[in-house]
Amino acid sequence: MAKVVIENVYKSFSVRKGEVVAPVTAEMLTSVDEADKSSPTGNTNVLRRIHLTVEDGEFMVLVGPSGCGKSTLLRIIAGLEELTGGNIWVGDSLVNDLPPKERDIAMVFQSYALYPHMTVYDNIAFGLRRTGRGGEGEKNPSLTPKSSLPIWAENLLVEMTRSLPKHLRYIPEREKAINEQVRTVAQLLQIEPLLNRLPKQLSGGQKQRVALGRAIARNPQVFLMDEPLSNLDAKLRAETRAQIVKLQRQLGTTTIYVTHDQTEAMTMGDRIAVMNHGKIQQIAAPLEIYNHPANRFVAEFIGSPPMNFLPVQVKAPLLITHSQFRLTLPDIWASTLQKYDTRSLTLGIRPEHLSIGVPAPKNLQVRVDLVEALGNETYLSVTLLDSPTTSPLQVRIPPDKEVKIGDRLWLSLTPEKIHFFDPQTGMAITSR
Repeated sequence: MAKVVIENVYKSFSVRKGEVVAPVTAEMLTSVDEADKSSPTGNTNVLRRIHLTVEDGEFMVLVGPSGCGKSTLLRIIAGLEELTGGNIWVGDSLVNDLPPKERDIAMVFQSYALYPHMTVYDNIAFGLRRTGRGGEGEKNPSLTPKSSLPIWAENLLVEMTRSLPKHLRYIPEREKAINEQVRTVAQLLQIEPLLNRLPKQLSGGQKQRVALGRAIARNPQVFLMDEPLSNLDAKLRAETRAQIVKLQRQLGTTTIYVTHDQTEAMTMGDRIAVMNHGKIQQIAAPLEIYNHPANRFVAEFIGSPPMNFLPVQVKAPLLITHSQFRLTLPDIWASTLQKYDTRSLTLGIRPEHLSIGVPAPKNLQVRVDLVEALGNETYLSVTLLDSPTTSPLQVRIPPDKEVKIGDRLWLSLTPEKIHFFDPQTGMAITSR
């Protein structure tokens, strides 16, 4: 197992003749350093100033919208893409110029990438046979099974005895070690009954476990997983998600997992790195990111339904006003908001921190546009009565509250759960 250190990594693609590159907007440059704003003429920057340390044995999740660069970063770590600048360390080794096979990394792909003509057994054993070793021999050559015969002689004996009954066939020592490793991994993943099947005879979940088994069998220093659950149905995805986490804890292998699904990110990772437009926006534990987002993008991306946003005016020390309400904040905000007196800020409030209240100056009057009753909870999509052009607000209420489309409600905000963001930079304003 090993620590992975990514130092100031850049990745740029050259634009081909005739291609049109979308202009870089102010929103895309939010939280990006001035040095990153200018890119070389004719190049498209995919990753910019990526700094990330994944500790030995840690489960790190890279999460972000499509096109944010997370899969590209994973492929650079694996050696499948060349980096433009920066360094990547796996353990004590600088792997920038090493080919993929020498990085001691195993990757699980979204498409599984199983060999269709090989059985499950042979798919799992493939990597071990390529190295000529099985089990711990791949890590420690001193443990590699020794044979008194040269390789050519072993191969000849295998070929000559192939048609004989199984107990009379010649099996090299290295193949015995590979067999032991494959059986161990199959038992771990509960796929022993599937070892003689071809991939076309497997379900999606079974294929995914075979792909995991092929990676685990090599006993690498690092696992890389690129959206491995995206092709599974919801129930199977939840089951496999739990199995991957359990396996990772059991094996203790450093793992970097890429997904666009925030539920996977929140439930699987020891830490989460949220990415957007080729930049890491925040790295923290799941609940830290949820409760203390670094900027508006993180606040909106992490959480389902997403956080609601409203423009408000600050009147120091603790009063905020909106066309719909006036609210006095807890004392903890006094010193922080003093410098924002008379300025506009963006207020953020999560759906579960809005509740049905009574008519009052501190509450919002809304009209219900959509009701989603899920059984264990109910989601509402509502519109402010006096601001119909404002984006709808999302509200999470208990399932025993009966609400219908067209109802008019008063919503109460939980003052202790309010977030503030700078309207210009999008950065969070914290009271801590």
